[in-house]
Amino acid sequence: MSELENKLDEDFLFYLSFTNSFLHRLPEPGDVAKCQAWMGKLCGTPCVGVDQKRCRNIFLSNLVLCMQEGKLNGPFIENPQGINLLDAAEYFGEVKIHIEAPDWLNDIVTGGDRDAGDDVEDDNRADGRTYVATRAMPDGQGAFAYVAISLAEQEPKWLGGGEGVFESHLKEKFQEYVPEPNEMEKILARRKDPKERERVITFYDILIQNINDELDGVLQAENNETVNGLVDQMVNDLKSKGQYGPYQLMPEKNRRTELLLMLHDRVHSRREKVKKREEVLDNIEASLPKSFFDATIAAQDKYELPSIMWEQAINKAPAKRHLTHLQERYPELLNRKFLRLLANQKEEMALRMQRRHDNIVSQMRKELRVEGEKLVKWVEDARLACERALDVLKAVHEARKQQIQSELKLKRKKGGETTKTALYEQMRQALYDQQQNVENEAEIGRALTDEINQLNAQTEMMHQVTNDSILKKEEANMTLMRNIKKLRMAVEHNEGRLTQLQSMAAAKASMAKKSQQQQEFYIF
Repeated sequence: MSELENKLDEDFLFYLSFTNSFLHRLPEPGDVAKCQAWMGKLCGTPCVGVDQKRCRNIFLSNLVLCMQEGKLNGPFIENPQGINLLDAAEYFGEVKIHIEAPDWLNDIVTGGDRDAGDDVEDDNRADGRTYVATRAMPDGQGAFAYVAISLAEQEPKWLGGGEGVFESHLKEKFQEYVPEPNEMEKILARRKDPKERERVITFYDILIQNINDELDGVLQAENNETVNGLVDQMVNDLKSKGQYGPYQLMPEKNRRTELLLMLHDRVHSRREKVKKREEVLDNIEASLPKSFFDATIAAQDKYELPSIMWEQAINKAPAKRHLTHLQERYPELLNRKFLRLLANQKEEMALRMQRRHDNIVSQMRKELRVEGEKLVKWVEDARLACERALDVLKAVHEARKQQIQSELKLKRKKGGETTKTALYEQMRQALYDQQQNVENEAEIGRALTDEINQLNAQTEMMHQVTNDSILKKEEANMTLMRNIKKLRMAVEHNEGRLTQLQSMAAAKASMAKKSQQQQEFYIF
């Protein structure tokens, strides 16, 4: 990339610096949308070569002038997609290689035509004069210009030559282009740093993790000082409200578990409220007037990638051909900043994914723990019901045997059917029906036992799957961190290599210049 192309890129960035302060001058929303569309075309269209970059700068400079005046005109009232940037000369005219001095300059320099009644003292005054010096660059590459205005005989004599008039002029322009912040902006300015807000969320996550560790048996209660202090505060709060009575009747272990579950719910609810509040403040901050580069109006630019694609993007290093294209089209300083930003963003994305995974795993563990406690209680109730059913069935069998023996004895004695015999038959039939009912209940108990065993097996399988997923995520995160370290080392190596090449090139140029001077000296 030539030096002239770098100069054109610097001019383009210089023009862009005015768009943030001039965009609010457009009163119509339609003009704002058109201006943003033009900015998207000028910033998103790759320009290679001096001609393309010069035409791009011509369009951008005229767009900035329209934004400053508060009204779009010329090609900017049309759709930018149907306009070719290389046609800048058709819309704004050819760039003049030689700039002629205007007529008013000669009038000012020579004194101009004066009336006969003017005082001689006014003719000799040096204030109010304008001095212009211009010099065109070859091949229409641009022009150097110097404009000076004399003020008075007192200091400062030149606009920009002192501290009085020029500083006051800059102060007026600064107040015009940078208005005072409103009340909402002042409130948002008092917010904590994003890193501090992230530390608050991290504190809640660590607290929830400590509670889960104690519930899982990984951490002992006496070693969990922070959780113990919160539990004591919660107990005092429950006692003050008269709600601690049911917990006093529980065993120590069950009471500790119930209090930890309640604390877990409260901390999780508090974390969600803090997160929701930060999101609301972020939305309010996003709704305030922003720079053009903070948002885009193109619908095709608004999409979301699934998590697996994010993981692939993080683990994949930039291709060599992409780096080559960057070096060919953009300045080296911009490329290094882009690579440094890319490395930092990849690490932040990996940390966000890790935090999200930890939150999901923590919630799954809590739900599995609660479901497991419900199933254990269900199994215990089913076991007690089965034992009672077996006792009843055993008693029924004993009673039936005794009644059969009594019936046989009665038949031997009387040898015929009597009222008592008929009653005995009815009782035997009723006993048989009751036995059938008991057997049905026992069958239902066995079915419930099988279902409980199946649920226990499913719970164990889900626990195993969760552990496997955690191991895989940890391996993926380790691979991710290694790739990030490799990328950083590659960037640092390339920066060192570039610095070495630049120093070698500078030394070579210096030696060539010295050699040329020596040759000229010898020739002279």
